[in-house]
Amino acid sequence: MLPSNSTDLTVILCVFNEKGRLEPAFEELTSALQGRKESVEILIFDNGSTDGTREWLKTLSHPAARVELNERNLGKGGSIKKAIARSRGRYVVIHDPDMEYHAADIWRLLERAQQTQAALVLGSRILSGEIRFKYRINYWGVVILTWMTRILYGCRISDAATAMKLMDGNFARRLKLECDGFDLDFELINRTARLGGTIAESPIDYWPRTVAEGKKIRPWRDGLLALKAILRDRVQPASSFLLSPSQGMK
Repeated sequence: MLPSNSTDLTVILCVFNEKGRLEPAFEELTSALQGRKESVEILIFDNGSTDGTREWLKTLSHPAARVELNERNLGKGGSIKKAIARSRGRYVVIHDPDMEYHAADIWRLLERAQQTQAALVLGSRILSGEIRFKYRINYWGVVILTWMTRILYGCRISDAATAMKLMDGNFARRLKLECDGFDLDFELINRTARLGGTIAESPIDYWPRTVAEGKKIRPWRDGLLALKAILRDRVQPASSFLLSPSQGMK
């Protein structure tokens, strides 16, 4: 069953020190929502920003937006887990408000989900035909981790590391998720595949930034954590990936 007062789409934004990018990204998102018939809620979770992001969020007033200021940094994955649990959408999309990803692509993912009845749709930065990465190590990390995911889980996908993911809301809220960092991106794919959920892809635009511009992923550390999640979820029983009815009600 859907939560009471359900909506068509929940957009999850998790932020940490994005003062210069969050405001234009939010404006781009609200612009992309205009003229659409779907009902939308926007859940924004701040992970203890110290650069003025938090102060800007305190002034944000938008009828579709709900803001939560975490008392401590839960990690990107930690905030996403919290947001999924509080979502009400028939579909839930994770959207990074950092101007690397563009809000208009959300509708591509939604249309793909509706066409395929997929439990999870990935926004592929590879299928767009223009592969843009600022750092070679990041690109090869994506290639290697995606290849491992394809081999171990039988997923015919091109970009396991994409941050833009859309999920069936009921399915997402039933998943038992453990990762607190960027490794959650892989955990979502692993557990969806192990549970027999259909995974689809749609091409998206991608405009990466540099570390100096605020990019936060750490290739070696986050890559190893992703690898750990990929290997761990291959051997754990799939039945352990679902919340119990009592856990799902929390």
